[in-house]
Amino acid sequence: MKSTKLLRQFLVMVLALLFSVYVSMGQNQTFTSSGTFTVPPGITTIIVECWGGGGAGGGSSASSVRGGGGGAGGAYAKKSITVTPGTSYTVTVGGTTIGTTAAGATGSPSWFGTAGTVYAEGGAGGAAPNGGIVSGGTGSAASSIGDIVYAGGNGGNGTSSASGGGGGGAGSTGAGGNASGTTAGTGTPLNGGNGASGRTNEGNGSQGSNYGSGVVEPL
Repeated sequence: MKSTKLLRQFLVMVLALLFSVYVSMGQNQTFTSSGTFTVPPGITTIIVECWGGGGAGGGSSASSVRGGGGGAGGAYAKKSITVTPGTSYTVTVGGTTIGTTAAGATGSPSWFGTAGTVYAEGGAGGAAPNGGIVSGGTGSAASSIGDIVYAGGNGGNGTSSASGGGGGGAGSTGAGGNASGTTAGTGTPLNGGNGASGRTNEGNGSQGSNYGSGVVEPL
């Protein structure tokens, strides 16, 4: 009986080591656009990370009305999921949100499987300029789903003379940084994009960095 017990323990240890090596050898898959993920043979647990898209800043076509609020950074969500080899899951990646000459649109969410499996909310858009102080977008993780969830950073407020910076994107190490005035919010060190800086002169705003950062749109 004793020798049988030792044999079983040894086999379990070897299988665990082989599984760890198998997972570490090329078993990561990154999606930068929507698609389908199929579980590889022998894999029964996966870890999914999602980044929501950043919101757009507010904009105006009138040169006398400027200073839109900056868009907020998108949220981050992470979750471990039990899966069956060969099963396919839909992957939805939030695309770029383009600003217009009005209030900025909310960033698109990203999710894995159904929206209730792993879901990362997009950041809110900034307010349209009105010649005074207007608010930047709020980085939202309220609707995000995962074992770990971090919020994106808030967009900066716009004024009569400057547009607000974009909020930083959340990532696996924490929440995105808030923008302050024209100064953009910083993204997290691991895969959280920096927001775009605000402007003090007329012109189109800039796009934030990947992933999940807020953007600045026309003054």
